[in-house]
Amino acid sequence: MSRNVILIAIIVVVAWYFYMKTENKETQVIETDATNQEISAQIDAPADKSEISEDQKLIENLYKDGIISKIDANGDAPKVYITADFYRIPEVDKRAIMEVLYKNFRSNNPEVASFTVYDAKSGDEVATYDEEGFKPN
Repeated sequence: MSRNVILIAIIVVVAWYFYMKTENKETQVIETDATNQEISAQIDAPADKSEISEDQKLIENLYKDGIISKIDANGDAPKVYITADFYRIPEVDKRAIMEVLYKNFRSNNPEVASFTVYDAKSGDEVATYDEEGFKPN
């Protein structure tokens, strides 16, 4: 029963994260003189520092809930160690978690192009994540 509670808590946290992320966006009036590069730069730029802290809170909750056991963010090839509870999460939530981790790695080190996901118990490589998305092995 406790695993069901953990999964529900994770789903609620991820849903809340995406709800808050879309709620904080303001409608912007773009001048007619703006170029496509300026528009894309505005879209890609983080809204504010509170968005980064929300990502950190989500990552901390993943540790607390036992979904992630360890993150080794040294260098340009970070490693994430997941527990058995990660496998029980729906695919949508797995991808959302990986997206948040990737965003966090990139904000800390722009040279990070991807990270590798390992099983915490066996040490086997499970997947990789890059700008194209989650790629299970």
